Amino acid sequence: MDPVLDPESSSLAAVLLLAVLQGVAEFLPISSSGHLVLGRSLLGMKDVGLTFDVALHVGTLVAVLVAYRADVWSLLRGLLRGEWRLPIWLVVASVPAALLGIGAGDFFEQASSSTRVAGIGLLVTSCLLALGERSSRKHKVSSEEDSQEVPPLWMALVIGVAQAAALVPGVSRSGSTIAAGLMLGLAGTRAARLSFLMSLIAVGGAAVLKLPDAIEVGFGSVSVPLMGAGVLVAALTGLASLRLLLMFLRRRSLMPFVIYTALLGILTLLLGE
Repeated sequence: MDPVLDPESSSLAAVLLLAVLQGVAEFLPISSSGHLVLGRSLLGMKDVGLTFDVALHVGTLVAVLVAYRADVWSLLRGLLRGEWRLPIWLVVASVPAALLGIGAGDFFEQASSSTRVAGIGLLVTSCLLALGERSSRKHKVSSEEDSQEVPPLWMALVIGVAQAAALVPGVSRSGSTIAAGLMLGLAGTRAARLSFLMSLIAVGGAAVLKLPDAIEVGFGSVSVPLMGAGVLVAALTGLASLRLLLMFLRRRSLMPFVIYTALLGILTLLLGE
């Protein structure tokens, strides 16, 4: 894909556009990584890689902390009281992605610039969302059944494997984990709550691991002030998209996201390099 903007003359616009993409796509189940790959390609910013993506993910991590601040505070208070069930569940759910990321980090670093991989990943996301939607209708779980009870640990492993699949560009982390939760019979908002609490470990861990690289090489062609602006925009748009997703999970179908990711995946494969 040929760039539509000159990265030298419009770096601010490019970074902010990518930040909006990240904020919108991180929580809506349409793959933020896939949209960042496509956005960088269209904007001529292929020289910024995974460190740049992780920095924008930190912005949406702030959105999770704001939206789920009551849950996070309750989690911290529970730890002080010796309540370990949910923390252990979240850690177990994070193990598959951590192992895969450590063992194949270089592969995913290279894949983060491939529009073809992103296109395939988007099609995978569409299939997962369709399966999740079908399961939610089959189980007919209502929002009233959205309890705060911690699911069994085997569910943590299953949802954790779904999260690990999202290391592939184009596979939505929120989409794959929420779809897995729906297939396991969880209510949509309950699956979303667990998914976004999982992201605190997944995204926070990735940011910590990438911090030495960021300090050493920076963010490619993106300056630190520009990156700061991008993180802020990603946080604000992320908070809005998270609330929109929760509305869909309570009242509407996921089919619009199934159709969108399928069409975008096909278009990406047809037009990509």
